[in-house]
Amino acid sequence: MGYQPVVSARIFAPISRGGALRGAGTLCATLALTGIATGYPLAPARADDRPITAADQAYYSYYHLDSARAKGYTGAGVTIAIIDGAIDTSVPELAGANITDKTPCTVHSSPEHAAHGTTIAALLVSHAYGVVPDATVLAYQSHEATSTVGSDCKPASKMPLSDLPSLINHAINDGASVINLSASSNKHDDTLKWTIARAMNEGVLITAAAGNAHEDENETSLSWWSGVIGVSAIDTDGKFASYSSWGQGVTTTAVGGPIIWRDESGEISSTRGTSFSSPIVAGALAQARAKWPNATPNQLLQLLVNTASTPEGGRDIYVGYGPINPGKMLNTDPSQYPDENPLADKGGGSSPTPAEVQQYADGLVDPTQIAYDNSYAYRGLDESQVTNKDNTYPIHLGTSPRFHRQ
Repeated sequence: MGYQPVVSARIFAPISRGGALRGAGTLCATLALTGIATGYPLAPARADDRPITAADQAYYSYYHLDSARAKGYTGAGVTIAIIDGAIDTSVPELAGANITDKTPCTVHSSPEHAAHGTTIAALLVSHAYGVVPDATVLAYQSHEATSTVGSDCKPASKMPLSDLPSLINHAINDGASVINLSASSNKHDDTLKWTIARAMNEGVLITAAAGNAHEDENETSLSWWSGVIGVSAIDTDGKFASYSSWGQGVTTTAVGGPIIWRDESGEISSTRGTSFSSPIVAGALAQARAKWPNATPNQLLQLLVNTASTPEGGRDIYVGYGPINPGKMLNTDPSQYPDENPLADKGGGSSPTPAEVQQYADGLVDPTQIAYDNSYAYRGLDESQVTNKDNTYPIHLGTSPRFHRQ
């Protein structure tokens, strides 16, 4: 019957992201990360300067990451975008990590949000315990309730630079091949739809946390969207985590805790949540991207779902296709799988539809519904777009591939 959620008291991660990126997420100035890339200091002095090690992280041994490193599977050459709080690269765990802040406007993360973003980065690229220590991270500071943004985030007559579609499109513009979003959003608007369509069309893989409310959060999770890899959480005994949410959009699951982190006061403590299972999946995809450079992004998605430990009874709303199996992903050639996106239609009204992804690819989307996409050109027949002052994209009337397709 597949996985069944444990009925128990809710366990919320200290930084639960239910609705954190609601439509008006916001962002910050482009900074090269050298220390704390935020307007708020995390703490005047770090409360605990001892380094967190691989021995502290249960997931490290659970996924045999020491063996992966010994074989050279470290994510070298892969670029991952993190859309989250500011990343404090001065913590011992991130020494030597390749991280650059690419936030397009001024965002001041709260200490709590910055601690969250720093932990996500460490799970991915810490030389001590990251899943892919040699990957490159591009950081984009998101705006949530406790953060503040500068006036430069709100250009006249344009979507705010700190909104989620802007951040995702900037990450794609900057060359990310994997994007991690340990956050939620209940906004189902056209601009975000066409942003996701672009990611699917260009083969950029997006992982998103399912939530920590121990309920069906499909409508408020980014995993609702087609193409997005929704991630729930399991414990290290392989059982569905008592805090994890679920839903139609869940694709896979990974260990969500216990995770050892530095909280907003600098203290080292234990936490858990789907916020942390999501970057583990992002890291596994980056490992596979580096190991199988000739595989298409769709084949990497096929690899993920075909090597997962499928639950009894098949795919379900709790763990999707089953817990991720990074080792099997590194030992299974994805070229055997079709170049077809297995998440193109998740059911339940997910969007964008395959037809909408093709509409974007054909250049037939109203350009006023697209924000900060440096690759788009309108190729339809609507002549009014030529004089439309709200349109900032190139116009090539009548050149859509659809008009010439047999």
